[in-house]
Amino acid sequence: MHSCWSKLFVEKELGNYAPSICQVKLAPEKISLNITNKSFQFTNAEFSFDVNIEESHKTGMNYITTIPVSGKGTYTFSDKNQDLRILDLVLNTFK
Repeated sequence: MHSCWSKLFVEKELGNYAPSICQVKLAPEKISLNITNKSFQFTNAEFSFDVNIEESHKTGMNYITTIPVSGKGTYTFSDKNQDLRILDLVLNTFK
């Protein structure tokens, strides 16, 4: 997971509660690429994660939340242009 996504957990001030799952949903049409600069932007991504709010994972309640996110960054390709690697990523959340 890119460190930017981890920073969203810190901003949510979850205290001693740690998410066990997280996912990002992003529609392809919400991504714009600048091939010349090898940069990208996206809007309307959904960052979802769960938090177990009781001590016991067996008896506790799972709370799932979704945060709308936009962002931008830069990328590069592998030597054979088969793999895309994100070099840097900046996220913005909507409050």
